[in-house]
Amino acid sequence: MGWLRHYAPHACAPYLKVSPHMTSLLFLFTLLTWNVALAETQFTYDIQHAGYDFDQYDLKGIATYDLFLSEFNNFPWQEEVGQSNGGSEATISVKNKSANVDLFVSVVGKPNEFAYLIGIVEPTVKKTLFGFGKEKQIRWLKIYLTEDALEVKEAFQLFFENKYSSLKGKLNNLPLFLEQEAVK
Repeated sequence: MGWLRHYAPHACAPYLKVSPHMTSLLFLFTLLTWNVALAETQFTYDIQHAGYDFDQYDLKGIATYDLFLSEFNNFPWQEEVGQSNGGSEATISVKNKSANVDLFVSVVGKPNEFAYLIGIVEPTVKKTLFGFGKEKQIRWLKIYLTEDALEVKEAFQLFFENKYSSLKGKLNNLPLFLEQEAVK
């Protein structure tokens, strides 16, 4: 019974003894695993100012919802709306690489009267040959219209929280501006 009193508080302790080197390796493995999981849900963002070529944008790096809010609130929407000059409108795009989904906000209109465009690009399956052929994976674009900046902020919050069904429900309550296969 002496062994029971000795090991009762830590009955598994004899089986869990590891060397300090092994502890370091375990810590490193845990850290790497956590970083890989974090990288899988990593968001990045870029900005297009009005008049940029359609394939020109400023890569900004890692994105968080708070960073997006700051960029959105400080972006010169009113000054850049309608200034595309044959190029792109002002746009902030956020990408979730693990889900292969992009969400962007842009503007249309005039400086004194404009609306936001919220666009989502996501993978979908489409049948070729007018619906009778083989299925192929494509990226599908839907753009919705709102005049309310709060709608934009709420949509991006759902996006950053990976709540895609709630995001789609929210977007489907807005007027559809455009729907088509994404260019790239």
